[in-house]
Amino acid sequence: MPWTEVLTKDARSMLQDAASFVLNGGKLPSMVVYPDYPSKKTTLFKIAHALRFRITNKRLRRPDLVLWFHDTTHASSALLVQSYPNARVINAQCTDISKTKVDQLHAEIFGYSTFIDPVQHQGPAVEKSDINALHDGSIITCPIAQPNGKSVYQLVIDNSTSSGEYLDYRVPVIGGHIPLVYGKYKRNEVRFTNDVHRSEMLDIKSTFSAEELLLIQTFALKMGAEFCELDVLRDNASQRIYIIDVNKTPYGPPKGLGKANTKKAVHLLTEAFRAAFISG
Repeated sequence: MPWTEVLTKDARSMLQDAASFVLNGGKLPSMVVYPDYPSKKTTLFKIAHALRFRITNKRLRRPDLVLWFHDTTHASSALLVQSYPNARVINAQCTDISKTKVDQLHAEIFGYSTFIDPVQHQGPAVEKSDINALHDGSIITCPIAQPNGKSVYQLVIDNSTSSGEYLDYRVPVIGGHIPLVYGKYKRNEVRFTNDVHRSEMLDIKSTFSAEELLLIQTFALKMGAEFCELDVLRDNASQRIYIIDVNKTPYGPPKGLGKANTKKAVHLLTEAFRAAFISG
């Protein structure tokens, strides 16, 4: 990170800490978020602000909360865990969010997979990088002679709507609890990107069955993702749901949600975080 950005973030953090200290009546609970300092666009930053917690990526002696926050596909949380041997380090076990890992667990828990063999498969397939958050998916025609060793090959999931948009579900999971579900709508030309032109908050029980919700919660538990957001698609033909991405450093609420629903979403996320990691 450039030194100018470090100074800016440190200055902003000091001002926010001072305000939280006053609002908390002379107390300043702290949250070590390491190694990455969360952008103000992240859900974690907004939750911490709502809870009036000080955020730092410096390793304090006695923080109130410790969260491993690393925006990379493969990484080790060992250094942070060793620094706090007696603390719960949130997300410490979520060290692999590759497409391969996601699909492996999905097959184990749901009983079906997104992956195909591009040499044997007949028809369209999605080719994308195994690395998280590149948003480089494209539809190809199989079979192909020589697969790319850095790519994965998946079924084309038909999540189109009657309006010609594509509907992705974004599902926050906090301490095993699902506080809300977003519907994120994309146009065809940006179907495999993160470019959302409108969003809405959906009723959880109308969006997923009780069995599906249990499977989603089990998936997050197996991933070691105590604080995350999942990208879920429903295929129109089979009506099966597919978890295609795990986001352990999520940004949000999503674009196009509107001020009232954005405020409501942050409140629901904050209360879920409080119940999971602070209360009791």
